[in-house]
Formats: sequence, structure tokens, C-alpha cells
Amino acid sequence: MLSLLMSSHKYSKDEKQRFKLKEIIDECRNFYLAGKDTAANSLSWVLLLLGLNQEWQRKARKEVLNVIGYDTPPNAETLSDLKLMNMILQETLRLYPITGALAREASKRVKVGNIDILAGTVLYMSITAVHHSTELWGEDALEFNPMRFFETQNHAMPYFSFGLGPNFCVGQNLAMVEMKLVLALILQRYSFFVSPTYAHGPMLMMNVLPQYGMQIVFRRL
Repeated sequence: MLSLLMSSHKYSKDEKQRFKLKEIIDECRNFYLAGKDTAANSLSWVLLLLGLNQEWQRKARKEVLNVIGYDTPPNAETLSDLKLMNMILQETLRLYPITGALAREASKRVKVGNIDILAGTVLYMSITAVHHSTELWGEDALEFNPMRFFETQNHAMPYFSFGLGPNFCVGQNLAMVEMKLVLALILQRYSFFVSPTYAHGPMLMMNVLPQYGMQIVFRRL
């Protein structure tokens, strides 16, 4: 990746320019934050929810062992067959989205329904509020229920953990593969539950973070 950044060119007024050192450093930081920190943080919430919901943990482990096996490394084909795990990850990202909100600035005046939005207006879209809406997700909106993703939702855009429109997260597929891979390896080897010392305190910064840490107890199978 670093070699590509160092050899890349960008076009400005039909002229080729190499990335400057500061730009390369900024891109590396962005890859680390968006490519590692976000997926690792989301995996923490997955472990919490499966630790609190042991029946779902057993179902997820059964799927992993049936599809992948007890000691076989996952691969692209077997990961794509983990349908239940995909639903678990989606439900986790609904309850604890990677980022709590999106901000978009209107580049020109536009009318959406009966709302007149002037150029330069910054729109703040709360992902957490939409994902927790009982109007959109039902009275059990705050409960962990992966089965709600068994069928396609019948209302427009209630779920946008990775953004929406032309500027959705380009790392969406990579993040899902990373999380499925790590979770499959954990489920093959361990059972786990939430420690009595855990204190629930989701905190919205750039990401939705566990304010007091994530205390999970693992037991080798």
C-alpha cells in the first residue's frame, strides 16, 4: 500500500503530481483509523452482545462449525456462507454503529419534499437515532434481534452504518470480511461471557466507544 501511495500520481490541471510526504502520512493514518480501529471497536460490541445473549452465541458457533469446521481456517468461500453471522454483525452495527452521525454540506440549493435547503447548509444525520427508532424498527428497537435482518426491510434507508449515497464507506466490504474472519476464529476456539465487572457506557466520539472498557471472559473450548 505504501509503495502504491509513493508511486501514485494525481492529476491537477492536466499535470502529474506525486503525493507529498504529508499527504502520504495522512493517508496511512486514515487507513489505520478507518481500516483497523473501526473494525476492532465494532468487534468489541459483537463480543459483548454475544456474551450477553448466549443462545445467539451458540447459534453462531454452530453455523461456524458446520460451514468451516473445528480447525479449518476460514476462506473467502466459507465466509460468504456465514449468513447468520452476517445478520449478527448487521444487528450489532445497528445498535452500535461505527460512527454515531454523518454530516453533509449542500453544494447547491435543493428542495427535498417541502424542505428548502440552501447552499452551504450542513446537514447532521444521527445514525444512532435512526437505528434506534421504534417507528422504523418496532417496539423492540433497543433489543438485540439479528432475525430482523432475515428479510429485506420494507422502508427506505433505515440502516446506514456505512453511510449512504455516492459517498458510502469504500471499506465496507473489507470491514465485514475482517469482522467475520476474526469472529469465526474466536467462535471455533472459545466460549465467552461478559464479566460482572463490566459497566455499560457507550460513548459517542468519532466512533461509538465503550467508555469503561470491555471486560469479556474467554474459555477455551
